[in-house]
Amino acid sequence: MTYELEKKIWSDKDFEQMGWHDCRIYKIRLTEDLELDIDYILQWNKADLEGMPFTFWVAPATLIFKNIKDLRLDIDTAFDDAIEIQDIERTQKDNVNRWTIITQQGDFEFISDGYEQFIRQEPFSEFGQTISFIERNGSSLDRTTNQENPNRNREDIVDRRKKDLEHYENAKKRHLKRLEKEHLDKAKENNEIDAKQYLLKKKEVKEMLDNYDHLLKNTIFENW
Repeated sequence: MTYELEKKIWSDKDFEQMGWHDCRIYKIRLTEDLELDIDYILQWNKADLEGMPFTFWVAPATLIFKNIKDLRLDIDTAFDDAIEIQDIERTQKDNVNRWTIITQQGDFEFISDGYEQFIRQEPFSEFGQTISFIERNGSSLDRTTNQENPNRNREDIVDRRKKDLEHYENAKKRHLKRLEKEHLDKAKENNEIDAKQYLLKKKEVKEMLDNYDHLLKNTIFENW
């Protein structure tokens, strides 16, 4: 699976095309600029089967708001808590842009000339909305589009991702079996199947569901 990036450097000219909902912030630095290291969600992918969770294309990115003025912070979080962006809003008045970064933990409000966002690495295919800290190779505020990441092709990480794909296939099979069970129960309620056939089929489906539950226990797909 691959994702073809439209471009690797975005700016406030692209604001209407961009969205930061559920993007995680890993690092913040304030100089004359406000710099954020984030996992940028490039695409939400509808699941292969209706009723299953979305998957995502996510890339490590550096978001820089330039020449910050009149900064107001209202953040309530412990240092070890993740900060997640809900939205970024822009209001314009008298040729001045005021920005609000709305997070789960509070807001950043400031005036800025605009922003640039650097997609530092090729996107990752993820079953959640973030990349693991190890796999993204820690945090960075580099303004680059070709950041090196020796962890990306580490044998244990590649093997783990292959295993996740196997688990995902089993999660899809379990989902289909759950639907089969629902249809079976509905057929029984509507007297569309005789009792003996129903009990035999129900036993078969339950055994398969129990097997998938066992295979997916203690994985990210356990509660899918």
